[in-house]
Parts: sequence; C-alpha cells; structure tokens
Amino acid sequence: MGKAEETRQAIIKKAAVIFNKNGYQRTSMSTLTKALNLTKGAIYGNFADKDDLAVEAFRYSIGQVYNRILPRLESYESPLGKLRALARTFVDFFEETEKSGGCPILNTAVDSDDAHPKLLQEVRAALEDWKENMIRLVRAGMECGEIRTDADAEAFAANFIALIEGGILLAKTMGDRNYLEHSVDAIDLLIDYLLAVAE
Repeated sequence: MGKAEETRQAIIKKAAVIFNKNGYQRTSMSTLTKALNLTKGAIYGNFADKDDLAVEAFRYSIGQVYNRILPRLESYESPLGKLRALARTFVDFFEETEKSGGCPILNTAVDSDDAHPKLLQEVRAALEDWKENMIRLVRAGMECGEIRTDADAEAFAANFIALIEGGILLAKTMGDRNYLEHSVDAIDLLIDYLLAVAE
C-alpha cells in the first residue's frame, strides 16, 4: 500500500467513527477537518466530496462489523451453532459497538432515509447481504438435516435482523443491554421453534 492509499485509509477509519456518532447531516466539513486535523483541500484530494467520504466510511464500518463477527463463527461447523453464535456476538460486542457510536446500519438507515439516496442504497445493500448470508446458513442447515425442510429461511432472516437491530436500538437508547439480551433470547426461541433440529 502506497503513502497516498495509507492516508486515504487513515481518513476513512477516523471519519467512520465521526459519521457513525454524529450522523451525515450533523457532520460538516469543518467538523471533519478539525477531527482529522486536515485541511478541506487534503480531504478533497482523496475524496470527490463529503458524500464520497461518507459512503467509504460506512463501508469501512460494515467491514469492521464483519471482522468482529466472522472469526467467532469459524469455530462452529454446525449451521445452527453458527446462527446461535451470530446472535450472541452482538451482545458480546455491545459495549464496543456503543463506544463507536452504535450500529452503523441502524444509525445510517435512520440518518439517510429520505435524505441521502447514496447512503440509503449502501444500507440496503448491507442489509441484503446480511439477509442472504442468513438464508445461506439456514439452507445449509436444511441440507445437513439440522433444520426442517419446510422452514421459511427468508422469514427467519428478516426476523433475526429485526430483533437484533431493535434490540440494539432499545439497549443503546435505554442504556441497558438487557434489551438486546431479550432479543437474542427471542432468536433462540425462533431457532428452537421454527428451525428445529430434525429428530
């Protein structure tokens, strides 16, 4: 990686936390220049505009979420084990997520809805990717006989995401991670009831 790319990546990394904590609308260029200790020219030398930087910062934040989650799932061979571990990971990393401003998907979805089409498109793509990964896990469970073949993989994925994001929202807003714990308990019940292991 060359010096220019190192500088670009350093800007993205720092800007990701700023955008995630403040939101797109409340993050001005002057806020960025002060926090990054750079001139506007230095930022514009690496990014077309604030929109370009915001999109790259969101992608970086999502990448960080995957970097935290994926290693936790590697120790599980069972699709059901991976599903349960995935839900639990959001609880385990809640404090770390809170320090960086909260869930980037949730924050950016609220911030970009009806106001920033580029960021909204990125959020939709991230949610679609998450959903597809969940569906693949459920279908893998069906193929190996762990999960009922009549299970609705899409409905499970949608409910899983809604419970996690809702749990994070409530836990962060109320300052009580038990809300997220309750969401994960509900996901465990969904796994037990809707995606029961074949006897």
